[in-house]
Amino acid sequence: MKLTRSSDYAVRLLIHLAREGEGTSRKFARDLKIPFNHLSKVVQTLARKGYLISRKGKGGGISLAKEPSKIVVGKVIEDVEGPMVLSECILNLNACSFSKSCKFRKKLTSIKKCLHDLFSTTISELA
Repeated sequence: MKLTRSSDYAVRLLIHLAREGEGTSRKFARDLKIPFNHLSKVVQTLARKGYLISRKGKGGGISLAKEPSKIVVGKVIEDVEGPMVLSECILNLNACSFSKSCKFRKKLTSIKKCLHDLFSTTISELA
């Protein structure tokens, strides 16, 4: 599994907001050394998913819409990337005729649980 820059930028932005409070996208792009255009798209996604409050115009900016302790890293990544899928057979038993008795599928399921546990960290724990 490889995370895209979008999910990396999203998590980094949320951590920065938890530490610094509100500010402008330009300021955060500069602080985090993220291209402004890319950060703007990430901000739109995070606002649409309910993680950020975004205000346009003079005096505008972005801030967290939730407490950092309520923002789970794995959920952010899934909201940006989509579901974490190691193999199609984990999602759909009918994807493979061997799925029901496959030992490798059972291992993949256990790896997915470990990843889920790892990504259950909150933004406040990282800030």
